[in-house]
Amino acid sequence: MIRKYSRKSDVTEPGPSTMVNSFKSRIRECKPKSFVETHKFQGVGENETGNIPLSFIINAGVEYVLFEDFTDNHNKTYFQIGSPTLSLEDLAFNLQVRVTTDSSETPLEYTIPLSQTRSFQLENVRRVTVQLNNLPILFQRRISFYLEKTFCISCSEGGMDNGM
Repeated sequence: MIRKYSRKSDVTEPGPSTMVNSFKSRIRECKPKSFVETHKFQGVGENETGNIPLSFIINAGVEYVLFEDFTDNHNKTYFQIGSPTLSLEDLAFNLQVRVTTDSSETPLEYTIPLSQTRSFQLENVRRVTVQLNNLPILFQRRISFYLEKTFCISCSEGGMDNGM
């Protein structure tokens, strides 16, 4: 995991704090003395740069959690997911992606053919899961996954109670 830290006051001009609404009707405020941090969930490779995905082997018929956020921090999340085509028979099958966010109790669902890679950018992502559809139960496939999450951490004098 790669972490990049910057003080909010260093990357934005001073002014009113950003207000954030969640589906629970509470307003969160990003304090002036906050850190903006980016976490990357990625692989490594020799002489490779940019979005280097991690590879996972998943079984058909099982839902896998690829990412879960247990914090209350407001976030912007970018992720890409796909599965390299291994043979022509793979073209008939799909990868089901479910994304849970703060704005809806019902997960967003996306169907991606196994031969394709898709990218998503969403706000306040809490969970990303995948499942192989329409494959015989004993089959396995390799998927690739890259995620980048940027969020605000309050560090003013109030400590952890300061919140957003």
